[in-house]
Amino acid sequence: MKEIITYQYEGEGIDEVYNNGLWLLSIKNWREANTPEKVYRLEIHHTTDQQFMLIEGEACLLSCDGFNPEDEIQVTKLERGKIYNVPQGLWFNNLLSKDCKLMYVENSNAGDPPTNSEYRNMTDEQKAAMQKKVHEVMGW
Repeated sequence: MKEIITYQYEGEGIDEVYNNGLWLLSIKNWREANTPEKVYRLEIHHTTDQQFMLIEGEACLLSCDGFNPEDEIQVTKLERGKIYNVPQGLWFNNLLSKDCKLMYVENSNAGDPPTNSEYRNMTDEQKAAMQKKVHEVMGW
């Protein structure tokens, strides 16, 4: 008889817990790089979507349509048990509380640069505006 396999991750940051060659399931826990003071860049997937689901704690998604200094970074507070889809072509990142556990699903080759993933640093002005919005939305 086949057995059910369970996956978990309790460390800091990200662990890719399951990859079947088509899609990848990861668990992301708090790490200092995902705090409003330390996050410095956004990511984009040009050909694939990515889904997030909050399991514990608090988290928000940062998103931005373009990557010009005047483009405003949005802050979306995540609610437990809801799935949030980041569509291809949208710049994004996430911020996590110290007790956060976030699950995400993506195409197994989503991180293959340069065809799909790209990263860009936020300007100092974008970071300051983002931190202000995070404080307003999340209270952090």
